[in-house]
Amino acid sequence: MDLAVRFGPRRCSQRSQLKCKGSLPKSFEEFASARIAMDATEVIQDIPSDMNCQSLSYSSYKSRRTVNAVTCVAPNGALVFSSELYPGSTSNSAIVDHCGVLNQLQAGDLIKAGKGFNIFDKLPSGVSLNIPPFLSNKAHFTKEEAELCYKIGKARIHVESANERIKNYDILNHIPAQYRHLSTKIFQLCCCLINLQAPLLKEIADKYEI
Repeated sequence: MDLAVRFGPRRCSQRSQLKCKGSLPKSFEEFASARIAMDATEVIQDIPSDMNCQSLSYSSYKSRRTVNAVTCVAPNGALVFSSELYPGSTSNSAIVDHCGVLNQLQAGDLIKAGKGFNIFDKLPSGVSLNIPPFLSNKAHFTKEEAELCYKIGKARIHVESANERIKNYDILNHIPAQYRHLSTKIFQLCCCLINLQAPLLKEIADKYEI
């Protein structure tokens, strides 16, 4: 179940690209082809009674049992996609591959994401991915790499802010076992409600002031 505000079908893609470019905030000026900023967020859950589920739900990154989702925000700050919730051990790359978000993109689109989204081998033809560079065997980034990290981080802060708003809903602080079968619907409803709040970006909000 994707958000009601998810991307439209492919025949609408060109129109959506133009809409994105027509509302680019300053932080995206150097990434004019950006379509989405992508990130992952997690929700804490009760320990499942089933041993296999216990193992699958354990997030080594968070050192606790969680369920995770991938969320995507348009350059103007609108939350445009949420995946279902997946067991905490599921990698970001695996979620992206399974949830179908890449099928909503077309040639010329650019994805902004963090280092945890090394999904170059999964991209549709013509779709680009921009993630911060890795240090590898180097001790420090070059000046150009450091500047790129800063620019990418500045452009990605919107999706991080959206995720923070999502998790401000108390019901997502901890989903008890009796609601586990509804957890994805609960999470995605909270995502939908985010778009009914004031715009994330001041320069976008200013356009709606009376």
